[in-house]
Amino acid sequence: MKFDYSPLPSITSKKVLVPIVPVTFSYRESEFSTFALVDSGAAGASISTVVAEALGIEWDKIPLSIGFTVSGQFRSHVVENLEVTIRNQSFTLRVNVIEGISPHHCILGQRDLFQKAKVSFEGYKNEFEIIFRQMN
Repeated sequence: MKFDYSPLPSITSKKVLVPIVPVTFSYRESEFSTFALVDSGAAGASISTVVAEALGIEWDKIPLSIGFTVSGQFRSHVVENLEVTIRNQSFTLRVNVIEGISPHHCILGQRDLFQKAKVSFEGYKNEFEIIFRQMN
């Protein structure tokens, strides 16, 4: 699956192209479609509390964890077995619901997407490719 880099939603007029994919998250009987940043530097998947609430996840009832990044710390709640679909490929992942990030913020990282697929970035072409492994 090839994808073009897309403009990063921003409050500034400067156009920043990044690797973003359309995704649909499924949890129990609910679905939520949005876009996720494909981030080779991210340890794992994350979604905002707004996405979690749209899926019916009671994130505030899940035990709190504190995580750390180069920019500081964050508060998160771990949800197991969230299903995600990228085009026609579906898989489950462990996701951190992160407090205090933008409403439709989603990241796919090393522990999830990068374990299930080969991801090749071609920044000079502003495109990337995801090739899913055959899972038995």
